Amino acid sequence: MGDDERDDIIDDDESEGGASSETKGPSKIVKILLFVAGGILLIVLITGISFLVSKYTVEKNYTRSQQIIQGPPPPAYNTFELPEFAKTTSDAEPHFFKMQISLAYEPNVELNNELIRRRDQILNTVNILLMDKKYEEVNSKEGAITLAEEIKAHINLLLASGKVVQVYFKDLVVN
Repeated sequence: MGDDERDDIIDDDESEGGASSETKGPSKIVKILLFVAGGILLIVLITGISFLVSKYTVEKNYTRSQQIIQGPPPPAYNTFELPEFAKTTSDAEPHFFKMQISLAYEPNVELNNELIRRRDQILNTVNILLMDKKYEEVNSKEGAITLAEEIKAHINLLLASGKVVQVYFKDLVVN
């Protein structure tokens, strides 16, 4: 064995040591690029799924709203006009409100005559109902609906020839 063989063995050892340091794994730059690419892919995937879900829900709501069946309009009622009521609320700091209402009823001559005869009783009943109202009770949709139902119920207690079907607010102003 000569010097040539020793040189070959030494060269093989050096080439193995040099190659092992390069093949330990991907460099840091490649790892960072893989993480960035994975993050971008994840964002694109989440955005796509969100788009598809929102599109599905919008279409579902649209078809649901298209399935609403419109019924026939309510019948035309006769109305009995009452004069304007102007009151203050029963709050610690009173508010002024005024309203004008009409009583709706099914066409009935007897009921119309009874409403005319009992006009003063009806006005008294409505005035008494309005006396204890607070600002919150007359300044909201729910409060106005409740007030209309109260007025209707109390007036129907007075009537014998028929019933008031609906109370219409022609004017309702709250300050």
